[in-house]
Amino acid sequence: MKKIVISILSLFVILTTAEITDTNIIQTKKAEAYGSYRYSSNPYYWGSCAYYAYNRRAQLGRPVGKYWGNARNWAYNARRAGYKVSHKPKRGAVMQTTKGYYGHVAVVERINRNGSILVSEMNFPYQGVKTYRTISKYQKKYYNYIY
Repeated sequence: MKKIVISILSLFVILTTAEITDTNIIQTKKAEAYGSYRYSSNPYYWGSCAYYAYNRRAQLGRPVGKYWGNARNWAYNARRAGYKVSHKPKRGAVMQTTKGYYGHVAVVERINRNGSILVSEMNFPYQGVKTYRTISKYQKKYYNYIY
């Protein structure tokens, strides 16, 4: 009987430790999504696509403006600030669209051999969650790219 109780207690401790470890991994992944700039002077609404794009570009050493407004206005304000804006994606560029009430921005992470692009973004589909998405070579021409 004593061995059974000790075995059950040992199993409980192992399972509890595993849950803590899993929680730490999830928390680490969430922290990585925000980067080291979470508590910086980012003026954009936390968890929004603009918030993420601002931080990601800072991580890449290619900062964007602090006062470009909603994602819908980024291409216009980027041009006014002297940034190049075109319909050709480049690695590290901000991908921008005016679709939706606020528009949307993401960051081009990679241009694939088949012509599609991989973007990282936040608030698509969930606020505050960093995700990756592939934009097809046929769809990519409908976006603006800010360098």
